[in-house]
Amino acid sequence: MWYEYAELRDKETFLCMLRKGMTCEEIAEETGCSVSAVHTAEKRHRLRKPVIIMSEELRRKLEL
Repeated sequence: MWYEYAELRDKETFLCMLRKGMTCEEIAEETGCSVSAVHTAEKRHRLRKPVIIMSEELRRKLEL
């Protein structure tokens, strides 16, 4: 269950992970839960990841 994981239960902590650009898979790996638990937490907190589309050139520039 998603609420068994403190990082998912706390909306601000979870939101911070999403804002860092972490994928659901990365969050699941870091917290030790399943990907479906991360998706459920997203729904329960009524959060959506922002969609940002950028070119590879811009992505490389931002990494510098």
